[in-house]
This record gives sequence, structure tokens and C-alpha cells, in this order.
Amino acid sequence: MINFKPKIPAMLGALAVLTAGAAHAELLEYTFKAPDGTQRSLTPNANYANPTGNISFALSAGIDRKVKISVLRSDGTVVSTATSHLLGATDRITVGGKSYYGAELQLPAPVGGAYTIRAEILASDGSTVQTDEYPLTVDVTPPTYSSLAPVYSNYGQVTSGDVWKLGLGGSEDNAFLLSGISDESPIKGVKAKLYRQDGSLYKDVSVNYDDANGQARQSFQSGFFPASDLDEVFTLQFEISDSAGNSYLSPRQKVMFDSITNAPSAPFGVYDPSSTNNLGPGLTGFVAYTEGMTVKTNPIKLAWRVPRDNWHEYREGGINMTNALGEMSKVGEDASYVYLVTTAPYGNTDGNYWRWVNFGQWGGGGIAYNLTLSPSAPKSPRLLGVDYNYSDIGWSSFYRYWVNNSVLPVTVSSIRVKVEPRPYVQTAVHRGSCEIPVGQDSCVIANSFTMAKGTTGYVHDNATVFNPDKSLRSNPLWAEVNWNDQHYPQLSQQFDQNSKVFTLFVNQPGRGAYFDRLRLRSAWIEDSKGNKLSPTGGLIANNWENYTYQWDLKTLPEGQYSLVAAAEEMHGPLTRQPMFQITSDRTPPTMTLSVADGAAIQTLDDVVITLADAIDPSPKLTSIALVGGPANDKVQLSWREESKGRFRLEYPVMFPSLKEGESYTLTVSGEDAQGNAVQKAVGFEYKPRQVMLADGMDGKVMVPAVTHEFVHADGKRIIETKPLTLSDGAVVTGSYDVFATLRSDAKVPLVVNGVRIEPGQTMGIMSQHDFGASGGRLSIPVKPAVPDVVGSSSLLVMTSAPNSPILVVDINTWKGTAKLSAESWTIRQVIDPVKIYALPESGVPCRFTTKEDVAMAADPIRDPVCLLQWDRTPDEAEQT
Repeated sequence: MINFKPKIPAMLGALAVLTAGAAHAELLEYTFKAPDGTQRSLTPNANYANPTGNISFALSAGIDRKVKISVLRSDGTVVSTATSHLLGATDRITVGGKSYYGAELQLPAPVGGAYTIRAEILASDGSTVQTDEYPLTVDVTPPTYSSLAPVYSNYGQVTSGDVWKLGLGGSEDNAFLLSGISDESPIKGVKAKLYRQDGSLYKDVSVNYDDANGQARQSFQSGFFPASDLDEVFTLQFEISDSAGNSYLSPRQKVMFDSITNAPSAPFGVYDPSSTNNLGPGLTGFVAYTEGMTVKTNPIKLAWRVPRDNWHEYREGGINMTNALGEMSKVGEDASYVYLVTTAPYGNTDGNYWRWVNFGQWGGGGIAYNLTLSPSAPKSPRLLGVDYNYSDIGWSSFYRYWVNNSVLPVTVSSIRVKVEPRPYVQTAVHRGSCEIPVGQDSCVIANSFTMAKGTTGYVHDNATVFNPDKSLRSNPLWAEVNWNDQHYPQLSQQFDQNSKVFTLFVNQPGRGAYFDRLRLRSAWIEDSKGNKLSPTGGLIANNWENYTYQWDLKTLPEGQYSLVAAAEEMHGPLTRQPMFQITSDRTPPTMTLSVADGAAIQTLDDVVITLADAIDPSPKLTSIALVGGPANDKVQLSWREESKGRFRLEYPVMFPSLKEGESYTLTVSGEDAQGNAVQKAVGFEYKPRQVMLADGMDGKVMVPAVTHEFVHADGKRIIETKPLTLSDGAVVTGSYDVFATLRSDAKVPLVVNGVRIEPGQTMGIMSQHDFGASGGRLSIPVKPAVPDVVGSSSLLVMTSAPNSPILVVDINTWKGTAKLSAESWTIRQVIDPVKIYALPESGVPCRFTTKEDVAMAADPIRDPVCLLQWDRTPDEAEQT
């Protein structure tokens, strides 16, 4: 066995460059625990927050800086403040998946109120380099509301007590209205949650929120509840959230809902005066209904059969019937059904007079039959149409919806009724009456009215034609003439100068009148010449008479505008309200980078960024990302603005580009005040000035793979540099921190000046090293952190001295092994002579000796000598 006992020093390598100057810092985010225990992270421009306990602030800056965070009251007095240590190469933080140089500082959460967060970058002497301020409103109180109730809850709906019982109501939009919503912070949103009887969540929807009136409205006319027959108990809750992150969940309200009528689709029987048939309880003289059968009487008499469990007397969700055209009576029942009898003129099934009625609803189902009137029965009158004689268009139908206010005044001077001729005198009734002679088809009613300027109204009178004794009547028709020149939209507005978001609140008086034909048609933005503009946005809330529109004015086409808000009601009333002047800038800033793509630079000070904009006098940089190098690093850089629109970079730790494929890419992003973004990228090789080792070695050091700290034969450490100089040739003086970075592809972790460094790590190895006392030199011990691992590890050493050179050293660990050789390995003992040779293996840098004093005297780094020892040899063998 060959035993090596080498004594060899270890070796170091690594430096990077830092700069001073006015730097850009930013508050990246702040995190805290909310009142409900959730951990929240907010951007610095969130403005509203609900912190409890401590707030952790993440701030970025350059190396050799400090960051400071302060909370200020509105009068400028300080609530609390904290300052970091001097940032070094190891001070990397990750925010939003991106890496920065910076620190996280903690402050106690202030009590509720308005504050300013001040983020500062400090130089190493404590002077302020840059200050940024951010508004913050602290609010830990959830929103409140004063009332929750269904609106338009008529037709027998129950809206009090433990269980609400609701239906579809009438022509109004049935809705839940949450009123009196208030909070110290803006309301972010309202949600409605509906749970089924089994506890499963059926709906979780955003609700229209009317910020101007503190109301939220959720329609339940259709689409909110599942189909239900007042046979399931739902649970309703509303969740109100504010911009600070607080939320309030309303108490659980039990609700039942009826949207299912299940009315009979056809009669059960038809009365036949010549029949003695008994169709059911109370139905003597009725025969079974079949489609197309002949009915012998007019008015007709029909029988209806309804299941008992769907009749209102036996189940609250059951149905009823109303009939204003004649009789409607319950004539009998049995164990399964209820039996009804109705009378009505043949052909008249108008739902305004005759209909099925469901719980909580004006109606629920129509009346339909397919019967042929017997020739022996008298014919009912048949109304074909009604015309008005308008002053602007002459004779035309009395279906004239939404008469535009621009044509007012309009007078109707007479009314013409058209019918089928009958062998009897017919009387037409509509805002008066006229008689139609036998065999004639029309008459004119002498009636007039005026739709005047400045008024509103709705003519919805019924038109019906009767026989002489009024036992028969026609199908009715209903006038549909409505106008409005009285209720004009009322406008108010808000504009957020920072976000360029414009909010228009429109109140439409009279909303819902005339079966909701009086309502807002639309609202928009136009220029001073009346040209409609189309920025992104539109209606965001419809709270019946109160509408909210919102537009992002950043999306206007480029140009200068004098803006006008406008809103129009369905009948033409138009309100315009001047807004303000605005310049829309859709062109990104112009950015230039001083470094050509593919160039080699000695220092990041060679990179100058200029940013200019035709409209915004102060466009800003938003991010600078550095990617690449030998370790393929990714880091967000800080920057400093040395003059208006002219920027330079703060320094990170960077390895030089020593071989192909080790270049860097710098990506710079900026924007103007209107959010127009620009981005440019440039590739470059980093070729910084390098300091040499004092012993003239070429940057490669061979170190035995043992965890022992060796020195040179003259007692000097493995890393001894020549004096570090600045770019002007002056030797570095003063006290600066020294950092070492082990490249991420290193094979062996190292201990540098007593500090263990793993591959990819940057560690501080000397604090405030006095370069004046050392003549500008570095003297650093190095050793492997683990034994018996052979390989190369690239070490970079840098100082925080501005623009000082770097040191790059490849530490190569090796193990002493020998290769044995002989003239022949087959021998005859005692007879054949034996010669065995021991030589260093390939790659082993030492030479062999069998003399311990020779090995001990050799320099273990420059000229290592390995002691060769034989464990045992043949008795007659001699070492030579």
C-alpha cells in the first residue's frame, strides 16, 4: 500500500462589483395576517389593508445600501420605523417569483386610520438616497348594512318571520335589496349565496352594487332559484367585501320559492245542454273535452280538474283561478281532485281577465282550448284592431310604443275601431264608445288627447266590443302609447386621476313606469362636437332607477378631448354634462440603451438607459431583469436616475463571461403615466477588470481533497492578491465588506476564511476589511468543505468598493494516487530479481519522495511533494 501525507495550502477565487449613487428603491409588497387569520400579501399601491399583529415590508435596493420603512400619521408624525443592516451580496429576497437584492422589515400594524408608508434607501453613512411614499388606509372593521328585504313582494308573498315565501310577482323585477351598505373603505363587491335544503351551494354570484346609494340588488325573477313549487327551504346569505380585505356574511335567511304552476293545459269537460252525463262531482250535463269538438252555447261553460295537492286550499304553493269574464266556482271534489266550472264568451281567453294564479304571482298559466262554436250559437263580437288619428303621422295603430319626445306635442283627434261584421249592432268601447251598424266593420269614437311637451303619460286603455245586451264581448285589445318629456336622466360623476377610470352615476326618475318602458336607454361619453367615443367599459350596475357606468379613459384613441357625459331615456330625453379636458396618450415612451447587442462591457456603468415621452414629462422605469452568465442567474436590478430621463444600474453579483455561452441579457421595461409600456433587451458579455494572484499563478489552483487549511511554504495563505485598483489606477483604500460566491456548477463546497459556501451561494467572508492597512491586498484561506471529492470549483471574490476589480479562481481538488509498474509481475522467489516502480497517476500534480523532510519542506501549492511509503516489502528487497 502507498501512503501519501501531503501538506498543501487551499485556494480561493471570486469577486464582484458594486456601485454607489442615487438609487431606485421600491416597496415590493407587504404581508400580514388579517383579522380572520389568513395571510395576505398586497402590492404597495393597494391603498387599503386590514393588518393585525406585525406587517412585513419587502423592499429592494442595491448592494452597500440600507432600506428604511416608516409609518406616518396624516400630520407627518412617525408611528413606527425600522432600518435594515447594510445590504450585501447575500441579501436576496424573492417576491412574486422574482429575485431582488433587498430586505424584509417588520413594523407593528397601526390602528385604523389613514397613513403614509415611507420607503427610503439609505447610503452606508445613513444619509437618504431616495424616498418613495405610498398611501395606506388601515381598516379592520367589516362592512355593515341596515336592511335586507325583497322588493315588489306583493301577491301574497311572505317577507317577514323565520321563513320568507316568495313567488314571481307581477311585471316588476322581483329582487332582494340590500340597503344602507357602509364602510370606512370602498366596497369591493357583494355576493349572493343560495344553499339548497340539503346544504349544497347552488348559487354564488356577484351582485349589482350601487355605490352612490349604498345598495345591492339581486334579481330573483329568473335564474337565481332552481325551479321550485314552494316545497323546498333554501338558505340565503349575502357577503359584502371591502377594499381593505374585510368581509361580512349576513345572517342566514330561510326562503321558499314558487315558480311552478302545473296548471291544466286544457279543459276537463264542456257543458252540453242536451246531455245528462255526470262527468264528476258537480259536473252534471258536462261531457269530456276533446280537441276540435263543437260547443253548443255562447257564453261557453267549461269544467276544469285540478289535483288536490296543487289546489291553494290544500297546499300553500297550489294554484287558484280568476275569471272576470263570467263564473268561476268550485263545484265539487273527491279524494284526488278539485272540480271547477267557468263561463266566458267564446273566443275570449285574455289573461287580464281569465287566468290561472300561482302563489305569489299575478298569474301563472293561461287559458287555452280548441273548440268549434256551433252554428246555432250566437257569434261573439271579434275586434280586429284600433287606430288613432295622430297629428304627426295620421291614422296608425294604437300600438305606438316609445313616442319620441322630439315629435311632441302630438294630438290624437279621433279613434277608429275595426271589427268583423255581425247581424246585430255592436258597441265599441275605448276612451268613449261608438256603435257599429248591422253588417258594418268599423266606427269612429270622438275622443282626443294630447301628448304635450314637458309631460309624460301612458295610454293603456282597454278596447272591447259588445253585443246589444252585453252577454257577449270580443277579445280585448290594449292601447300601447307612451311618451316622456318630463323625467330626464340625472347625472353625477367621479374621476380617478391615477387610474384614469371615469365613473358615471345616472338616476332615471320614473324608472319602471309603463311596464318598465320608462327606463334608461343608454349612457356614453362624447367629445365637445357630439361624436360618441368608445373607451373600454360600460354599465357595471343596474339598481332599478340608479345606474352605474364606468370607463377606462386610458383606452381612448390618442388625442386631446373635451369630454361630455350623456345619458338618454327610452323616449328620447337626453342629458349632457360637461366633464373635463383630457389628453389620451397611446404611444409608448422612447427607450434607448447605450450598449450594442453582443458588446463586451467592463462595468455596468457602461449601460445608460434613456427614457422620453412626447406627453408625459416623467416616464418611469418599471423593471430591469438580468439573466444569464456562467451560473445562468436571474435577478431584478435596482437603478438610479442621474438626471431627468437618464438612468444607470445598481450592481448585482456577476460572474465574468469567460467562455462562449456565458453572456448576459438585460431586459428593461418602462411606461408613461397612461400605462403605455416599452421594453428593450440587449445581450452582452461581462468582461470586468480582474485582479491577479500575487504569486503569478494563472487563476488555477490545485488543492488536495482533504479538509485541511494549507499555507504556502513561506506561511502565506492560498489566496494572496496583488493590490486592488480602481479604474483610474488608484489603489483601493478604506474599509469594505468582502463577499465570495461559489458558482452553481461547482463540484466541491468550500470553506473560505472560515465560512462554508455551497455551490450557488454568496456569503460575506470579511466584514469591513481595512484595505488601507493591507496595502489594497486580499489574504484569504481556503479549504475543501468535504474530503475525497475531486473536481473544479469556480470561486468569485468581490468587494463593496465601487468599481473595484474581481478575482476569479478555479479551485481544483485532487487525491494523491500512485501507479505501480514492473518489468514482470511473474517471478520465481529467491531466483528472479524484482523491480517495481511507483509514479504519480495522471492529473496528480505532486512528485514522490520517500524522505519525510523533503516532503515537509516543499511548497504544497506551487510544488507539492508527496511522501511515498511502502506498507511492506519482501525480506531481501531494497528501496532505491
